[in-house]
Amino acid sequence: MIFSRYLAINIFKGTALVLMILVSLSLFFTMIQQIDHIGRGQYGAWQFTQYILLRAPAMVVDFMPLAALLGSILSLGNLASNSELIAFQSSGMSVNKFILAVSQAAFVLALIAYVISDFVVPYSETTAREIKASSISSRVSMQSRKGLWIKDKSNIIFIQRLFPDGNARNIEIYHLGDNDRLQSTTFARKAIIKEQGWVLQKVKKTLLTESKISVVNKKQILYEGGLSEKLLQSLVVKPRQMSSSDLFTYITFLDENKLNSDAESLSFWQKVYSPLTVMVMAILAIPFVLGSQRNSNTGQRIITGILLGLVYVIIDKVLIQLGEQLNLIAFVNALIPTLLFILFTAFLIHRKVIKN
Repeated sequence: MIFSRYLAINIFKGTALVLMILVSLSLFFTMIQQIDHIGRGQYGAWQFTQYILLRAPAMVVDFMPLAALLGSILSLGNLASNSELIAFQSSGMSVNKFILAVSQAAFVLALIAYVISDFVVPYSETTAREIKASSISSRVSMQSRKGLWIKDKSNIIFIQRLFPDGNARNIEIYHLGDNDRLQSTTFARKAIIKEQGWVLQKVKKTLLTESKISVVNKKQILYEGGLSEKLLQSLVVKPRQMSSSDLFTYITFLDENKLNSDAESLSFWQKVYSPLTVMVMAILAIPFVLGSQRNSNTGQRIITGILLGLVYVIIDKVLIQLGEQLNLIAFVNALIPTLLFILFTAFLIHRKVIKN
């Protein structure tokens, strides 16, 4: 339908404009925070620029709900101010068709946000941290699709899966001697951060000499290199910036090792529900552009959108904290704020429809 496409294009333009402004401001403040690191090690202007640009996708995802709300309010408000909505209604467009058209555009925005969040952000955030860490610290060697390579003194370490808090799975350590000759290799199924350092578990160590090769199996050993938890922390992304599959794998890892996974489970379900949040915020613009709101100016619409965004953020934080105190199941706790706004949106739309 021509109207649906026209409406969607306007919503996309409005959302893109708001996103550009919000992300630009966020990047500016990030630059201010990170500029002091320039000059440390090999962290120069080029590395600094790469780091800043690679942080942008995560900011897009973070700001998408607010951008969808503000963008929809501005674009639909302009259509109402120009009497275009009235013209469409005169040509046979019902309120239900209008709501459906906005919902379709909101679904596309939600889909875009999900794709960026699940496929782009994990790579961009990991690459950004690797660029910064490898430039400042000479230990980090490279990040590959299959894992992470780290140079630690005379050891070369390959980590297939590095989780937040420094925990890891499938670690290979190559011990080099004089003239960079391989002396031994160590393979560990997992590594857990303890107070005494990095503890390797389910270890298979192979010793190489000129005369023989010997293999030793141990339940666990303490890694004796200089790999610090601070360095590992600089290389991993936060749980909310991981892909859904990686976050689920991390939760499984924590459960298998009898570690607390409540925060990670909450982050997982918030990621699952995030597309729904984007849709709700875009649809929430509908009742504010119908009826008397068609005569409101742009400033009023912007203030309305910002206030609604702030209210959502506050309610989300408060209800999530309350849910944690009440020990609510993670998938229920993560859904409550969005569900509350769904009901609020439905109530406002229903009231506007009755008035009209």
